[in-house]
Amino acid sequence: MRSDKKGGDGHTHAAAAVACFLGLGAVDALSITHASAAQPMTRTRCSNPCMQHSKGWDGYGKGPFKFYNDFDSFMAPFPDEDREMYPEMFKLPDGVYEVALQRPLGIAFEEVAGGLPQGVCVTECVEGGNAAKSGKIQPGDVLIAVTAVKVFQARWERKLIPCTTLEFDTIMGAIGSNQPQWGAKDVVLQFMRPADADPKKIREHLDFFEIPYDHVFKVG
Repeated sequence: MRSDKKGGDGHTHAAAAVACFLGLGAVDALSITHASAAQPMTRTRCSNPCMQHSKGWDGYGKGPFKFYNDFDSFMAPFPDEDREMYPEMFKLPDGVYEVALQRPLGIAFEEVAGGLPQGVCVTECVEGGNAAKSGKIQPGDVLIAVTAVKVFQARWERKLIPCTTLEFDTIMGAIGSNQPQWGAKDVVLQFMRPADADPKKIREHLDFFEIPYDHVFKVG
């Protein structure tokens, strides 16, 4: 597990690492701030690039995209027109795989770049743990996206959030937000195996799931 040697916040980071390792660390509210300033994005992979996000305060927690279960079921509501025009949008990029794990995950993570908000990678899977039992996850795999739950008043959504530009503690909080009381009986994680992945394709994939800067999930 990662240990932080940069002064006073080391205990905080070590605790977060343990929380992920054991599957602990539930949070009531999730604050997501990416390294780059949140700005409106232009996407070209879909004829209706924002349909996967609820609209406004009244629409939060409603519609077919309110709860992310897995990639295929999430993409199912898109029209055949999009499938014909953008076939690459409906499959995971090469070098990327998705796994749903119950907690405790049995994974030890470390920062991709020490002290910088550049995501996390796998350092170890606990023998006999849920990650090891999946047979998919290997040390060195990079976590590129993970489900997170955000509760707003009496409604909530579970979204797949890109996490390659998030801080370690924010990612641990996202993992911890997947709680049974919100219908989240597992945590869905997408990993990249760097040797098999095309960075450009990975970026396009993550841009599709990027939450608009003014969405309730970020500002609520």
